[in-house]
Amino acid sequence: MRAQNYAEYRTVASGTEPVGHVVNIIMWDGVTPYTPGDGLALVADPDGKYPVGSTYTATAS
Repeated sequence: MRAQNYAEYRTVASGTEPVGHVVNIIMWDGVTPYTPGDGLALVADPDGKYPVGSTYTATAS
């Protein structure tokens, strides 16, 4: 799998950063083991719609 941008965002508020706050962007192939920290999750962002400091709103699955 080709590496692409993933946005790392908060699933739990922390300090002044609300749920959905994007804290990091990583290049990830989706295969190599990677675990976001506690209270964080990843979303594929190949188009760069979620820069650091923006807000990602997760959709219900």
